[in-house]
Amino acid sequence: MRTCVYPYSMTPTLFTPDALRSYRLFESSDLDETRDLISRVMQPHVLVPSGKDRGPAYMDFVRLGRLGLGAISFGTSMRVDVESVDGYYLLMFCLRGHAQVRTLNATLDVDHHNAVLCAPGQPFDAWLSPDCEQFVLRMDADVFRKASHDAGALLSPRLSIDSPALRGWMQQLRALTGSSALLESARSNGQIAGHMEALLIDLLTCSLPSAPVAPVTPVTHAALAPAFVKRAEEFVRAHAGEPLQLEDIARAAGVSPRTLREQFQNARGMSPMQFVRKVRMEQARAALLAAGPRARIADIALACGFLHLGRFSIAYAEAFGESPSETLRKRAAR
Repeated sequence: MRTCVYPYSMTPTLFTPDALRSYRLFESSDLDETRDLISRVMQPHVLVPSGKDRGPAYMDFVRLGRLGLGAISFGTSMRVDVESVDGYYLLMFCLRGHAQVRTLNATLDVDHHNAVLCAPGQPFDAWLSPDCEQFVLRMDADVFRKASHDAGALLSPRLSIDSPALRGWMQQLRALTGSSALLESARSNGQIAGHMEALLIDLLTCSLPSAPVAPVTPVTHAALAPAFVKRAEEFVRAHAGEPLQLEDIARAAGVSPRTLREQFQNARGMSPMQFVRKVRMEQARAALLAAGPRARIADIALACGFLHLGRFSIAYAEAFGESPSETLRKRAAR
């Protein structure tokens, strides 16, 4: 059999991130453990297996600055439901197998030629074939927006990773994830990681197509919001310190989760769960500003619904420009 030799510029799109295999985050046959471990580096989500035979799930993952690169296989057909991508841009395509992804009003076929890009606040509802292995790129929202020439543009969720516009980005991504020496250098050296992060995001953002339709302008005036949106907001404010899921809020509002998610996004420019986090953060700041001399940040965070103190502190600093302890010190100095 003849072996075809392709010129460099004609090399077929074959993405094999062999260097990632040295960063195995976990391997498990337990669904709850799989969901929990993926959530630690991505975000909470729902997993619904639909296959009868299940192999072990695994995830390879490495963090480079404000980028996360990973490969995920569930060992069976799986539905992955993320109510709202939170604080980062998610780009996904398949190393093998295929997927169907619903985000906003689009349903996209994803494979090793076609990718999906979800912005913060957008849903990610995917069905993955039994043999599917995903490649995921997690890009923190602030660095992505700074690199974008038009941060306010509505980006198309559909990407052809074989397109000439993305050829340079794919070659750089392939080089990084295919070289153990390069990937480890970037992982262990913050300066190198910063250069790699900037190069990958610059190559990507300068090549992204805009969506073919204009974005829907959110309706933010309270009087124009549907009554069930207002019921949902009242419920969240009254129960923000409790464990809340989209289903809980939808039940209190009297509509289906899908209806609430879509109409809340249209009316408020954010998802219901983003609103939950916003209310919790506002309540935490109010509690810190009113706290007594013996107040503990951990107690306030827990009372406001934040279960992870480290993540709370980071999110608080991003929201208010100071740490929770700085807010307490300012209160004590008054």
